[in-house]
Amino acid sequence: MKQIKFKNIKCFRLVILIFLILLVACNSPKDNIKDSYNQNKTTAPFSKKGILLRKGETNLLLINNKTPLKSDDSLKTHLLIEKYKNDLIVMDLTKVDSKEQAHCQTIEVWFDELQESFPPKAKVEKYKIMMDK
Repeated sequence: MKQIKFKNIKCFRLVILIFLILLVACNSPKDNIKDSYNQNKTTAPFSKKGILLRKGETNLLLINNKTPLKSDDSLKTHLLIEKYKNDLIVMDLTKVDSKEQAHCQTIEVWFDELQESFPPKAKVEKYKIMMDK
C-alpha cells in the first residue's frame, strides 16, 4: 500500500513539473515567436548615416564610412551593388519626398523595417541631409 502512494506522489510531481514547463513556454514574449511571413524582417526603428548613391529608380545608401570613387559614377547599378555589397542598403524612398537629395550626398535615414536580404533593403520613413565638413 505504501509503494502505491509513493508512485502516485512521484507521478503527481512529474505532472506538476510538466505543467510548469508548459506554462513558462506559453508565456514567452510575442517577439520571440517566429512569423513565417515576416521571418526575414527586423522590426526595430533605427537610423543609419551614409552616402547616397542614386542610380535611376534604385537608391543605394553606402554605409560603414565608405566613400565611393569618382569612377563609380559610370558603374551600372548591379556593378555598384556587387562592388559595395557588404556596405550597402537598398532604399525605397516612396514614403519621403526625396527631390532635394543629390547623388553622393551624406544623409541619415530612419527605417521602421529592414529586410535582411543581401544587400539589405529598407523603406525609408524619414531622412536628414547632413552638412559635409
